[in-house]
Amino acid sequence: MSFIQIKNDALVSRLGQAADRMGDTTPLSAAIANTFAAITEDNFDAGGRPKWAGLAPDRSQSSYLYQSGNLRRSITTQYTRDQAIIGTNVPYAPILHNGGQTRPHVIRPRNKQALSFNGKVFKQVNHPGSKFPARPFLPMDEHGFLQKEAEDAVLDDVDFYWHRSFE
Repeated sequence: MSFIQIKNDALVSRLGQAADRMGDTTPLSAAIANTFAAITEDNFDAGGRPKWAGLAPDRSQSSYLYQSGNLRRSITTQYTRDQAIIGTNVPYAPILHNGGQTRPHVIRPRNKQALSFNGKVFKQVNHPGSKFPARPFLPMDEHGFLQKEAEDAVLDDVDFYWHRSFE
């Protein structure tokens, strides 16, 4: 599990002020969780913010993080009185979000006796692993810092509930 870090001092200060004024911060946490979901959707729609790294020349440009749509559909939010949570249960999500390299592994045929590539036949293939550049899709970068668009939107949420606490 990763935690989102906020480096905007004004947001941290206003969040503390709102929490102190509110009796129950659950509605604010719910609003922030919804904001995280909206920013994540915007990140997918925009092709990443910042723009995701390109694909290898032999790959189509239409499939940055979208082949089956499972990753995008798997995004969920939760909230408690003290937390706003966004995440996914897709096993490959961390390597896509943070970047990295898969381990070397051996590929063996499943249903046949051999593998065939470019007319050559092999009993097994030693795969060196695959490298993935970071393509952050959650509202934080690969270092855990809240992205600028999310900071601005969360500040709007906090301001709304802070002002409402005076009513």
